[in-house]
Amino acid sequence: MTLPFSIRRMAALAALIAALGSAALADRASSASISTPEVIRPGAKIPIDFPGYREPANDRLPAGYRIVRRTARLVRGEQMIAVMSAPRRFRIVTFGTAEGGEVGFAATDRDYPGQRTTRVRLFAVDRLLAPGETGTATIYLLARRAR
Repeated sequence: MTLPFSIRRMAALAALIAALGSAALADRASSASISTPEVIRPGAKIPIDFPGYREPANDRLPAGYRIVRRTARLVRGEQMIAVMSAPRRFRIVTFGTAEGGEVGFAATDRDYPGQRTTRVRLFAVDRLLAPGETGTATIYLLARRAR
C-alpha cells in the first residue's frame, strides 16, 4: 500500500518538528527539582532550630506537631516556585533550613502562619556556587494541629 504524497510529507514534517523540539528542550532542560514531602512525627529529634519556636529541652518533637522535610536542588542562577503544605488537620507555624544550604527560599505570601499551604520561591545562592554547579538545601516546615 502506497501512501499519498501529502500524507508522507505531513508525517515527515511532524517527525522533523518533534526532533527539533526535543533537541531544544534537551538544550534548555532545567535541573530545578524538589523532593516529595517527608513527614517527621512526634518523638523524633527536631533537626533544626526553627525561628520563633521554642524547642523543648529534650529536642524532641512534642505531640500535636509535625515537621515536613523537602530537599531542593537548583543550578546557579535558577529559581522556582514550590508549594509547601502541612499535613491534613495541621497548620503552618514557621519555616526553616539547615545551615550551609546553597538554596534559599522566601514565602510569597507573608501571611502563611495558620494556613495549611503556601507557595515559596526557591533560588540558588549564587555567591556559594560556581557557574553550572548545582546547589542543594533541605527546607523544613513546622506545623501544629489545627484547633
